[in-house]
Amino acid sequence: MRRMLVRAGVVMAALAGLGAGNAVAEASPAPVTNWVQTGNVEFSGSTALFRSQGLTSDGSSIYFSWNRGMSSTPVDDTDNVLVDNSTHAIPTDLLDSGHDHIGDIDYANGKLYAPIEDKTYAEPYVVVYDAATLQPTGERHLLPDGSQHHIAWIAIDEPRGVAYSMEWTDTGKLFVYSLDDFSLVRTVTLSSPESRIQGAEVYKGNLYASQDNGGTQSVLAIDPVTGQVTSLFDRNLGDEYESEGIGMVERRSGTMMLATDVLDGSGGFTEMRIYRINGDETPPALKSVSFKPKKVRRPKKLTLRATVSEPVSATLRWMKCKGSRKKPCAKKNAVGKTRKVNLSAGANRIKLPPSYPRSGKKPVRLKAGTWQLMVTPTDQADIVGKSKGATVTFLELRRNGSPKP
Repeated sequence: MRRMLVRAGVVMAALAGLGAGNAVAEASPAPVTNWVQTGNVEFSGSTALFRSQGLTSDGSSIYFSWNRGMSSTPVDDTDNVLVDNSTHAIPTDLLDSGHDHIGDIDYANGKLYAPIEDKTYAEPYVVVYDAATLQPTGERHLLPDGSQHHIAWIAIDEPRGVAYSMEWTDTGKLFVYSLDDFSLVRTVTLSSPESRIQGAEVYKGNLYASQDNGGTQSVLAIDPVTGQVTSLFDRNLGDEYESEGIGMVERRSGTMMLATDVLDGSGGFTEMRIYRINGDETPPALKSVSFKPKKVRRPKKLTLRATVSEPVSATLRWMKCKGSRKKPCAKKNAVGKTRKVNLSAGANRIKLPPSYPRSGKKPVRLKAGTWQLMVTPTDQADIVGKSKGATVTFLELRRNGSPKP
């Protein structure tokens, strides 16, 4: 049982913008620190055993792993198994060569990446699976000589084009691999060595790692570019629990951090604890949005007034209204790209140009007619609130420069 639970997962580091692997990007943004537990789910029997290693998510499903297999469930209904490959996930030839341990997995672009160890830790593999079927795609990678022997977890950083992992006992070095072929790109030295990291996953540029450090069960953040380690919080579950995998669920209802723990000596009793940013589960509310004035000629700037329930990042998107005179915005078409602004709790006034942005081109000035700016708020817990529209009419000018009635 102990071997089933022992996995490496320390914090990994990476490089941003690693195309050729030579240039190192700037440090990652500051990690999110204010996580609060909002729930937990208990698994027992064979279900607990089959969910006792790692986990990851694509936003709609949770993918669980244990030594020999994987399974998937809906995020909101972990009793409902969608796909079950709990006993035969390891390819036969790898099983025959002694590979018998799947660690903490990760998801990216429709694929699951599974770290698989052999009994002697001589041939660490990353095997790629189709997330829809949990069957191997045929893609697999033996980690190169000179990198690592244990591979208790793997973390994918798709925007940077790399993957991270680490030895379980040598806890001061992060290995950075190319996502294309898992060649070793570089290593990153951690600011402080941290032992017994059991799983890690990338969220907003940083690695979030689950540590099995006695009864403390700490969660750490690691900047994969600089190696800076930040202690986020201790879960303090007691010595009878062993920390396991960690995963992020990112969706419109907010980001959840999921962490699994196994009760030692229980034969596999597993708990999945749920953490949210600020413990927040309530979407932000746009109380009002409007332009003043609502009819304009050719202004240099527009004044958007917005009242919101809490601090948010708001996405703005212009819509060209094509309805009737009585209902001018009954029909509308989106134009250009979105832009973002930050809004404080309460009343806000934002100055905006009378144009919409385009990719790689100059902004386009809004022409005569009625337009609506759709405002969509997202709060600090990544919860997306309901959109509201602010309408403004650009008056058509006569040849002498005066507006038409």
